[in-house]
Amino acid sequence: MKRSLLIIPLTLITAASFAQDEYDALRFSQTYQQGTARSAAMGGAFGALGGDLSCLSTNPAGIAIYKKGEMTITPLVSNLSSETTAMDGSIGNDDRFSFKIANFGVVSAKYDDNSNGFKGFAWGISYNRLMDFNGNERFISRTNTSSILDAWRNNAEGIYHDELEQFREYAGYDTYLLNDDNPNSYNTPYDKGWRNIGSGTNKRAEQKRTLTNKGGINVWDFAISGNYNDKVYFGASLGIQTIRFKSTSIYSEDDRNNIVPFENFDYKTCIEDDGTGVNLKAGVIVKPVNFLRFGAAIHTPTWYSINDKYYTTCEARYDIELEEGKTKFGNESDKNSFNFKLNTPFKGILSAAFVVPNIGLLSLEYEYVDYTKIKYVAEDFDSESFDDQNQAIKEKFQKTQNVRLGAEVKLTPNIALRGGYAIYGNPCKEWQNDIQRQVASLGIGIGDQNYFVDLTATYHIYNNKNQMLYCSNDKQYVQTFNLDNRYLYILATVGLRF
Repeated sequence: MKRSLLIIPLTLITAASFAQDEYDALRFSQTYQQGTARSAAMGGAFGALGGDLSCLSTNPAGIAIYKKGEMTITPLVSNLSSETTAMDGSIGNDDRFSFKIANFGVVSAKYDDNSNGFKGFAWGISYNRLMDFNGNERFISRTNTSSILDAWRNNAEGIYHDELEQFREYAGYDTYLLNDDNPNSYNTPYDKGWRNIGSGTNKRAEQKRTLTNKGGINVWDFAISGNYNDKVYFGASLGIQTIRFKSTSIYSEDDRNNIVPFENFDYKTCIEDDGTGVNLKAGVIVKPVNFLRFGAAIHTPTWYSINDKYYTTCEARYDIELEEGKTKFGNESDKNSFNFKLNTPFKGILSAAFVVPNIGLLSLEYEYVDYTKIKYVAEDFDSESFDDQNQAIKEKFQKTQNVRLGAEVKLTPNIALRGGYAIYGNPCKEWQNDIQRQVASLGIGIGDQNYFVDLTATYHIYNNKNQMLYCSNDKQYVQTFNLDNRYLYILATVGLRF
């Protein structure tokens, strides 16, 4: 079970140890549901309201509100923007546009207004997008006194080249970035003695890292619910979640100032994770009076089984011929693959809503998540394989409280204006890993008893301090940079009632 990528806190570069780490587990445990445009416009605060297909993924009791069937589809367009600022003031910007389906579903309801006691039941199936991994990041540093090659050289010292780690040091050796003129002793193009040419300078070339992430977490929920006397609504759902994640990092050093004999090199690392998990959700909505509703829901952990693939490539270009007629050299590693299991945290949700028919509503939702309960479970390895990672999860993560607010105002009987705000607490204890997220939203809806069209824009903001880290056996080389993320999502829901 080896990997040469360390994510700190949710990005990369390379590390001396190879393992699925605690931040990989966090990535797959956090969700920010997008759902329908109406739900997104109100900050996702629908736990006490119901009557929306996004409820299957939050409080399945919400579909018991339906008195007739409904079908919806919600396409989504996103612009994911990031800006990194290095300690030397260098700035890197990147943007990514994507198109996805945020929600699709159908609910069927049976309702008897003349009945006393149980008035009806409903069942529903929905697809909801819970997490978007798509995004690009660019980091640039122009004033450096260390290189990833320094770490590779230290790691390789005393090791015969055929026994070097294939994902890192051997990739450097195979492309002449590590040279062993003396057996088991290596130098880099920055060192004196590299093929009797090296510069021996303390300066290092311009460093750049481009990170491209793709994928997301999606869920299919299958729910059934009941309505008792239009006062108590209850429901449960089975969720089948899927993870698709691909992260490609290209780390480059470019000798723009003719410091050393190479022109540049690119070291690419690629991770591919595919997983499927299952969870259960149960909830209740109580309506003591017509204008007031209270909701509660619990979500079991999601029990994932995940396959991880990892591989690297390295390409180096030189100012001089190192072999007859050759100035460019490449290396590609084997594709390493292993399977593991991951259990995400339990979730608890409390909600309340104040509703004035034909005028508007206010909704509030509180969500509790304890990220110290994330747990790796070995699949292909012995039972102690993940002891270090599970201990790090307990030490580095914490309980969080997430709050969602939403409001809707009826402009006319068929037109509604909506707004929302959500804040998701920081799951990390360390202040420098503050990845608290804020979401502001605004939307409008048009419809009648037979159809509706909703349009929403949501804006996600979170900032944190990251590190580009490469390690040797006895030393860490660290560069810190600030990361500013801005995500804009445009959702449009088309729905039919039947």
